[in-house]
Amino acid sequence: MALWNKACEPIPEAEIEAFARRHVDLTRRYWAAEGRCMNWFITGPARFPVARKERRMKISDARRADLKAHEVTARKAAKRKAFPHGTDDEPIRSGDPAALQRIMTRIEETALSIDRMKAANAIIRRMEKDLATEEDMIAAVAVNTGLSPEAAARGIKLAPWQSRRGFSTTNSRAELRRLQQRLAALARMKERGNQSQEVKTSAGAVEIKENADIARIQLIFSGKPDDPTRRVLKANGFRWSPSQGAWQRHLNESGRYAAQRVLKTISGADAA
Repeated sequence: MALWNKACEPIPEAEIEAFARRHVDLTRRYWAAEGRCMNWFITGPARFPVARKERRMKISDARRADLKAHEVTARKAAKRKAFPHGTDDEPIRSGDPAALQRIMTRIEETALSIDRMKAANAIIRRMEKDLATEEDMIAAVAVNTGLSPEAAARGIKLAPWQSRRGFSTTNSRAELRRLQQRLAALARMKERGNQSQEVKTSAGAVEIKENADIARIQLIFSGKPDDPTRRVLKANGFRWSPSQGAWQRHLNESGRYAAQRVLKTISGADAA
């Protein structure tokens, strides 16, 4: 519930009405199909039309699946509209205007976590030499590092398969390096800014646009591409965006290479 209370903007009444109409229609279809199903406990096993009733049950199951799928799709659509750049518990999207700040915050949190684990490991090694009890170790780690007693216990209490106390920082350090690399790449993309270039191909003039605002590389055609061109676009990871009026994919080196590959394929020659 707290997630929805943080929604950026309310859902328009028209969308709510459209969902309600569709939901009522699917519910009626499901009830109608379910109402035609009989149970042999009621009708009796003798001369029970198994094949016909099996078909009706399959129809009822399909109607119920349609109803559930509509609910899932509607929830996803509402969440996308309320949180266009994702929620705090989701991966940081490059198109988020606050992506740089969020990554820097994540880097600081990860670095602090590593420092706390290192400090906890030093306390554990020192107290092991003094033959301290696990309870004393947990209390000392919690007081001196800021870790909760539960978190401290995870690094101190030995599981049956463990032979050494302490916290492993391997994964956290790998995550820190990944975040630092992503921050540098995103900063370069923002510094490069939006760029656009028009290329002549056998499918007509195509505009290649690096849209740094939403972190997408876009191919913009003057009209609707033909079937072979659309197959090439989809094979190279491009998807149609009605809101942008362009075929696009994530803006990175792979995306740039894919765009050039598409142009080379549809033009039959190297793209300038």
